[in-house]
Amino acid sequence: MKKRIGIYLAVVLATTYLFLMYDEPALTAILVLECLYPVFSFFYLRWMNKRIAAELYKVPSMGEKHGKIRIRVRVKNSSRVWSARYRVEIRAGSSLFNGRAKGMQVCKRLSGMVESHGIKSQEYILDIPFCGRTSIRLEKLWVYDFLGIFSSRIRLREEAVIGILPAFELMPLEITRRTREFLADADEHSMEKGGDDPAETYRIREYRPMDSVHDIHWKLTAKEGELMVKERGFPLGCVVLIWLDFPEEGMSAEGFDRMLEKAASLCMTLAEEKCIHMAAWFEEKNERVVKYKISNAEDAYELVWRLLDMEPYKNHEMEQIAYEDAFLGDHFSSTIEIDGQGQIKVNGEIQELLQV
Repeated sequence: MKKRIGIYLAVVLATTYLFLMYDEPALTAILVLECLYPVFSFFYLRWMNKRIAAELYKVPSMGEKHGKIRIRVRVKNSSRVWSARYRVEIRAGSSLFNGRAKGMQVCKRLSGMVESHGIKSQEYILDIPFCGRTSIRLEKLWVYDFLGIFSSRIRLREEAVIGILPAFELMPLEITRRTREFLADADEHSMEKGGDDPAETYRIREYRPMDSVHDIHWKLTAKEGELMVKERGFPLGCVVLIWLDFPEEGMSAEGFDRMLEKAASLCMTLAEEKCIHMAAWFEEKNERVVKYKISNAEDAYELVWRLLDMEPYKNHEMEQIAYEDAFLGDHFSSTIEIDGQGQIKVNGEIQELLQV
């Protein structure tokens, strides 16, 4: 705008010089119009400020990382007399930063002309490089005068949030015999194999020489006329804990992106291996640990959608107390920690090939 005003003043000075040098009526008329133009522009812009508006239109609620997100902007002109030139600014950034300057960056400026009593729609294809919640905002709308010299800025509060999902990829992982045979307390039991839980019966079968006498089903034995035993159930409890540690220190959109991708890939891999596990993290605003049980791929997708709303914590002491209280008396074959930068530790150690 400063450049345009500078050019305007240079033109006015040149016209003034010619007016003083030459006695021409046309120069007088031109100089008068140039001097009155800012006044006309002022009243025009005040008029249009109340009659022009911009909004985000049909922004999708979900997308994929590096997927093409179509952002639509609609500008309305309610004036029945004047058309208007405009420019609107689109900002995008991770919602982790709550709209702070370092989190919201200008990604596109759209400009055009909207006719009197008309609507102008424009769209922009946005490539979002990080997964998580991404805020799309319209914060500023500029309206220009007839020649585009002067402008007026209108503040907007248009915002939409898009959930950007990470890629689900299977990762190299070895599930040890310790985890496969680990017995955890659970309300559900396997329908495919027996175990050592005396509280649940997996099936009743004929007696074998290695079976314990304590497992003989005496009533059914008397009915069938041969020894029958009860095979104990195998509890389907969470044998692996995935702890997502997301402190505010060192927080970044890149780190959150890596943490989500590692969590999504790990949960999907464990689900494919039929290893029931639990993902958990500290929720500071409610002073609690959120637990999420994953048994299949559908649970893994639901977990990732839930993690998009995850917020970093500040109080490390409260986080430690909540963790100890949440898992008091619980036992897991392995504990996998994924920090806010996407680094994975198994039982406190970094491994090249994950073994749980």
